[in-house]
Amino acid sequence: MAKIEAFSIRQVIELTGISEFTLRGWETRYKAFKPKRSPTGRRIYSRQDIQKARLLQTLLDKGYKIGNIAKLGLTDLEKILPQQEAVSSNLPPVPENLNFVNQAMDLAHLFKWNELSENLHKMRSTMKPVAFVTDILTPLAGQMGYLVAAGQLSVGQEHILSAFIKEQLILIQSAKKNAKSKARLVMTTPDGDLHDMGIAFASSLSRLEKIQTLFLGASTPRKDLSETCLRYNATHLLISSTVSEEEGAKESLFSYINFLDRNLPGNVVFLLAGRNTMQTDINLKRPFVIFHSMTEYHTYLKDIS
Repeated sequence: MAKIEAFSIRQVIELTGISEFTLRGWETRYKAFKPKRSPTGRRIYSRQDIQKARLLQTLLDKGYKIGNIAKLGLTDLEKILPQQEAVSSNLPPVPENLNFVNQAMDLAHLFKWNELSENLHKMRSTMKPVAFVTDILTPLAGQMGYLVAAGQLSVGQEHILSAFIKEQLILIQSAKKNAKSKARLVMTTPDGDLHDMGIAFASSLSRLEKIQTLFLGASTPRKDLSETCLRYNATHLLISSTVSEEEGAKESLFSYINFLDRNLPGNVVFLLAGRNTMQTDINLKRPFVIFHSMTEYHTYLKDIS
């Protein structure tokens, strides 16, 4: 059976060393790539796209102009380079964490759940907890989402793999020490947004950093969330929004956040993440932070722990 290979833009960046700004410029301005799109609009890249990106960068380093070579195919780009250089333009070995993710996705595709579960347990036992979350579980969940969107993984397979990932998060948290930080963090998704994987990761990381954390799960109505924050004496509120009102949320993210802004004390810091957050114009008087990655979030946690 053919190996499943679909890559997010973050994985393309990691494998090529080319910045997101540059990649998007090549794609939008010069039409160098035509990645497939998931139903939610996410870009899905192929291994051929990664090979082309590396070839383009190699040629640019030799003085070629992107406008003259961007639309060429892989074969034509390789002809431009001397044969010995074309060979060296192949992808380097896949980093160990991406290798593990690809192997895990193959096992999920083949319904080899026992083997996949055993591999996760072994990996968790050999890695530091935070690294296991950020370098293994997070990219595994991301790849799972892309493959489901691309139609290469069924919803049933997604549910089983999600359960395995959450099991690992629970096992990690079971070994945590008592919280030491004065920060009190509440986290959820907006009413109607059922995607709780992101906040599950966030909850694990915050507890590993010994921050008092109240994980509400997905889809909390704004009034209930406001009351919970007040009773918990929350200092920070994390909201992860991945779907818009048109996609299933009960109201716009703008309305949801502004209700909370009006009803919570000004010292509560709003922490915002998720695809829909990036597409919403947010302007608050209170302190707020927008996170683009789990790494950014973890760095912030270390600052407040």
